[in-house]
Amino acid sequence: MINKNKMFMFISILCVAMIEVNLFACMTTFINDSNNRIALLNELDQSFIVIPKHGKRRFGDHQKHANFVVYTIRHEKSQLWSPVYTCQQNECGTKGNIELKFSDVENCADVTKSFTIIKHKPYTSMVHTLPMIQKKSCHCNCVNRN
Repeated sequence: MINKNKMFMFISILCVAMIEVNLFACMTTFINDSNNRIALLNELDQSFIVIPKHGKRRFGDHQKHANFVVYTIRHEKSQLWSPVYTCQQNECGTKGNIELKFSDVENCADVTKSFTIIKHKPYTSMVHTLPMIQKKSCHCNCVNRN
């Protein structure tokens, strides 16, 4: 009886230790705490994941750090998404899973110290890059027909 109890305790401790080792995998949970949908482009497997408002998504790998691009929706009807931030994880969290909120990324909270975050320039249309649009005067050969 005593031998069975010792064996049970040993197996229980071993199971708890195995679970604790698995929790230290380097994962990231991205939480969308905004009022709009957000999409993530996971650079590890090139998947485009739409996260609803107040939703969350866990990703990453125990061998590779998380690397993703955060997109916000510009026009709901046309489903036009524009990149806002690129986040690359540099180190694992103390418990393995880092919970990163969209507001943390925007406000550069303490959680973001484990990441390299690059803010993208605001989206501009290709029309705005035309030389005619950039200059104040347009040198067009227009005929005034009255």
